[in-house]
Amino acid sequence: MIDWPGIWAAVAARVAAHRAAGRGHLLTEDTVRLETVLVLEQFGVAPGRLAAEVLAPELAGGKLDLVVDPPGGVAVELKYPRDSRTGFSPDTMTFGELLRDFLRVAAVPADDRWVVQLLNDRLARYVINACLRHGLAWPEAVGGTMTLPASALAGLPVTAVRAIGAAAVSGTVSATCAVIEPAGEGLLLYAFRIDQLPAAELVTGVITAGVDASEAAAHTDAAVIAKRSSREGARAEILAAAQAVVSRSGQNAFTMPEVIAEMRRRGTGYAESTIRTMIGAHLCADATGVGTAGYADFTRDGRGRYRFRSSGAVR
Repeated sequence: MIDWPGIWAAVAARVAAHRAAGRGHLLTEDTVRLETVLVLEQFGVAPGRLAAEVLAPELAGGKLDLVVDPPGGVAVELKYPRDSRTGFSPDTMTFGELLRDFLRVAAVPADDRWVVQLLNDRLARYVINACLRHGLAWPEAVGGTMTLPASALAGLPVTAVRAIGAAAVSGTVSATCAVIEPAGEGLLLYAFRIDQLPAAELVTGVITAGVDASEAAAHTDAAVIAKRSSREGARAEILAAAQAVVSRSGQNAFTMPEVIAEMRRRGTGYAESTIRTMIGAHLCADATGVGTAGYADFTRDGRGRYRFRSSGAVR
């Protein structure tokens, strides 16, 4: 029997030690995953029982950050969003990314499912207030429950809905907050145990703003494929993936391969050539000529690198 609350408390303590030693600016989600592996080993879980970036059929090619005793053991998703250094800080997109992990993990059959998120004080306040505004419940104490009804998620701001993307489901996802631990000054580690969503409540596709849950559940496979093949659908996935890359790395810029790898991890249905064309031509403010869509979400930042336009709005 694994003492998961004890493990997450120990991970929080190790993150706090990094920050106290002056390494806070170097912390990423990969650091948190490695610390989780090391703590699991201290608690008697041998490295041979662990696997990272595990493909899950239920996620249409998407991957889980960490699994103990794969494939059906304990699924873990980790999130450590960091405030943008560019001035482009779309809290609604980050909010959608945070909720997305709950939906993804709930869809995976496993003996146990965890979502662990490190949030700074500012972002935690934003998430709590956003949940209140949109009829969601974000636990502020250990033992509190969280419910994510599809109808409430469909009414989130457009940027948040786009960040959730293909992880949308037709039912209600529920979770229990098992741990809230300080990870150094101004940072909290939240650990949620996720209830599995019944298979009958899964929807393959994207819930768009203004579409209620019953309409989303009624989408046919043909409609889903058509939506995923649209330019706007590709743009939404790319924006969410790029934001995840810069949040995780703490860098201002990103590369096409990084975004492509992130989209593949999430189970994208878009070809690499499509993603490259979208980033280099349709979404880049510096692109000119016939056939460019002119969204102007990104600008070039040297050879092979891009960044969000700090003054550009996602339209």
